[in-house]
Amino acid sequence: MGINIYTRWKSQTEAEIEAQYQCCFSAVHGHVGYLREAYHGEPYATRYLVQEAFDDPDGTAQIPAAVLRERLAHTLALVAVREQVVYDEHETEAIREVQQSFEDFVALCETKERETGEPVTIIASY
Repeated sequence: MGINIYTRWKSQTEAEIEAQYQCCFSAVHGHVGYLREAYHGEPYATRYLVQEAFDDPDGTAQIPAAVLRERLAHTLALVAVREQVVYDEHETEAIREVQQSFEDFVALCETKERETGEPVTIIASY
């Protein structure tokens, strides 16, 4: 069990949607619009980054990319703490790989918002 975050945007292709489901619960596929955290303990970076989706009864929310960008620095700090405390991971490269996934996720949301003229829809499945 875990937290799965998906993105949807106007004119998204079936292949783009399928790419999010083919990640096999990977923590490093933000570049396709997918984030993953297992229920191994707090802090949960996803709950901070896309909190509106967790607040919504259906688990969905349109979050402007500017809001995600504003939250990113603190999210990256939460990722580092989580990797160190929950997973006893202290290798900078391994922590950086997970942080990069969150950076890629936000960058993709920014790109799709620019292309479509509207924020992506975030889906939190947990």
